[in-house]
Formats: sequence, structure tokens, C-alpha cells
Amino acid sequence: MSQESPGKYLTLKEISRLALTPYATIKRDIEAAILPAYKVGRKYFIRQEDAEVYCAKRQRLLAIDGYTIREIMDIIPLSYAFIIELIREGRLPAVKVGRQYKIPKEQFKQFLREMKLEAK
Repeated sequence: MSQESPGKYLTLKEISRLALTPYATIKRDIEAAILPAYKVGRKYFIRQEDAEVYCAKRQRLLAIDGYTIREIMDIIPLSYAFIIELIREGRLPAVKVGRQYKIPKEQFKQFLREMKLEAK
């Protein structure tokens, strides 16, 4: 019975460069089971196939044209905590990118229309 080749493994540092993502974000994604990894001693190793999928997802997230919560606060006078509450309740659609939320511009415009904060 022949065994499958183990394939290539990448380190967090390599994935950080490929995904244009901070090392700490990748480590958090591993701990949150978003990115499968093997830990040997204190080092993590990620299968190349898993790394490619992860990098593609990160690129899509980074490409979202949207606002951060701070940018929303500059547009409408709401507190950070209130905006977070709107996101958690699902009233303001947002995507989590690393440790921050990104609110897609089109969805934010829709939110403003629904709240009657923008002329139709």
C-alpha cells in the first residue's frame, strides 16, 4: 500500500508574507480553528493547500470596499459601542477582517436609507 506524499508545509512567517497579514492575526486564526495547523514544540506548520485557501480568503476580505467603525463614527455621530451593538444585532452588516470590522459601502448606504438618514 503506497502512502500519499506529505506535501509541503509553511511557517507562520511565510504565510504572513503571502497573505499580507500580520503574524498575530494568523496565530489568532489558528487558535480560532479558521486555519488548520500543526504545532511542533513552539512552532506552527500549515499545509501548503490550507495556506493557499487561507490566503485567497484573506485577499477577498482585504479587497472589500468598506468603512471601519472609526470611519463610520466620522460620518454619523454614533458611539463605538453603539455601532458594535448594531453589528452584533445584525442591523448593520459587517465583515470581520482581523481584529476590526469592515462595513461594505453599499450595505452602509442601505443602512442609512433604512434609518432615513440619507435622501432617497
